[in-house]
Amino acid sequence: MDYLSVIRVLWVACLVAQVLLVGAIFQRKIAKRYRFFLAYLVVEFGSGVMLLQFPVTTRAYAYAYNFYEVAVAGFQAGAVAELFERVCEHFPVIGRIRFVLASVVLGLTALVSLTAVRPAGAFWQYPQALAVYVAQFETTVLAVSLILMWWFLTRFMSLTPAVRGNVALHWTILTIYFSLNGIHALVLILSPFASRYLGVPMLAANLACFVAWTLSLTSTGEVPPPAILTPEEARVHRMVRQTILQRVKNAGNEDFQHL
Repeated sequence: MDYLSVIRVLWVACLVAQVLLVGAIFQRKIAKRYRFFLAYLVVEFGSGVMLLQFPVTTRAYAYAYNFYEVAVAGFQAGAVAELFERVCEHFPVIGRIRFVLASVVLGLTALVSLTAVRPAGAFWQYPQALAVYVAQFETTVLAVSLILMWWFLTRFMSLTPAVRGNVALHWTILTIYFSLNGIHALVLILSPFASRYLGVPMLAANLACFVAWTLSLTSTGEVPPPAILTPEEARVHRMVRQTILQRVKNAGNEDFQHL
């Protein structure tokens, strides 16, 4: 079996795994909690079936790939935003400032991605070059944002309670999934000829993520967020929220002074 045949087999296996994952989410009655993620899986499956109709080395495949990246971009961002809202349910203290936190994290990661990545000269000769660059930018921003969100909530502020159940599992696997896809796109941008060596390990990693989602997400894993706060707890949370804002402001002032 040649290399392209192995890629095709793994690709079909990924499509089958996506169908099984969608079926598992509906069967376990947790679809309403993962609307954007489900939409992403459906679009990803449809785009994959479409791409399989063209040989990888043809220009028609490149144009179809461009369409695929445009189609999934919004649903990928929606899946992360959906997860962010689920996480914030477990941390009522950041409820009112979650949009500020999201804007700051996304802005910083987008700036780093734009300034740090310099495509190789030969990269732009490929017809799908712009789509790959956009995919790298988005997946990098989303993956780093998920990691920063985890660090900020659990390490920087040490907030409780800890996220558990399906939300924690989804957070972990989605971070790994976007990180792998971002690294894959980044390698293609920096060294386009490396693509011939990345297809098999990338598809195998994606397949592992789909299998992990299918086996991990359960109907009993939807841990509810904390109950409504008492007046005393609300007062404490307001103090913590003010502390968060002050610490973020102080960190920003220190960074500015170092410039």
